[in-house]
Amino acid sequence: MNRQKKKGLVCPQCQIPVQPVEVEKQARFREVDIRYLARLHRCAECGLELADIDEAAAMQEQMADTYRQAVGLLSGAEIRRLRQAKGLSQQALADVLEVGIASIKRWETGTIQSRSMNTLLLTQLEDHPCDEHTGHREFSLERIRLVLDAFARHLNRPLLKKDDRMLYAAKYLWYADMAAFRDLGRGMTGATYAALPMGPQLNNYRDLLDDILKADPAGVQPLTLGEEAIITAIAETFSSNKRIYDASHREQIWKQRATGAIIPYTDAFKLTELPKVN
Repeated sequence: MNRQKKKGLVCPQCQIPVQPVEVEKQARFREVDIRYLARLHRCAECGLELADIDEAAAMQEQMADTYRQAVGLLSGAEIRRLRQAKGLSQQALADVLEVGIASIKRWETGTIQSRSMNTLLLTQLEDHPCDEHTGHREFSLERIRLVLDAFARHLNRPLLKKDDRMLYAAKYLWYADMAAFRDLGRGMTGATYAALPMGPQLNNYRDLLDDILKADPAGVQPLTLGEEAIITAIAETFSSNKRIYDASHREQIWKQRATGAIIPYTDAFKLTELPKVN
């Protein structure tokens, strides 16, 4: 079949065999600009690009996966890899999620899952100790710095200062992590937060501040479009330190916790001061 495909694929204009190539393509997919690698065929004479059925299907899957990566959803390959690492068949995963096996097959081959289903997939497939305290993500100082730097750009003022108590920076960080867990299925940084008298605070912030200031976010996973949208919404809603400080003190999920108690990410669905972003 492969030999037949290569012999039969010719340029309809020049009537000569076309050659396989790899090309970086740009497209607008579900209102998001994406770049993806396309494997297809090109005519050496006129430059016409052609794709057979298999190549066209592969391009659609590549576009879908690039989009999913951009907005913070598991790709088809990630779903498949995590499922296999858990020792689950497609049917077994379907049974756990209470969906048909056809849904699992589609998600693994290009069909894009909803955000709510992505949250369920993360819950079932990813191993994270104390999920409710880390938001389905490994703790990362570099990501904390990345998020706070993004806030500084939006707010046009620095949030991190040496010997600072992170009184306001921690509030922005807390809202970002909690809103990301609520709206996207996992937090942004893996940080843990405690209910302290001055509001929600990064747990052990005194020990972490110097390391956060030294952290280099250059090599860490960049913010997804969904995470960027959440940071933008928080910066616009709480444009001043006073606004975010006062808002965090109105949140019942802080008020109802004893001093020093950890605020679980599962409480994010009870946030009242920040509307759902996605």
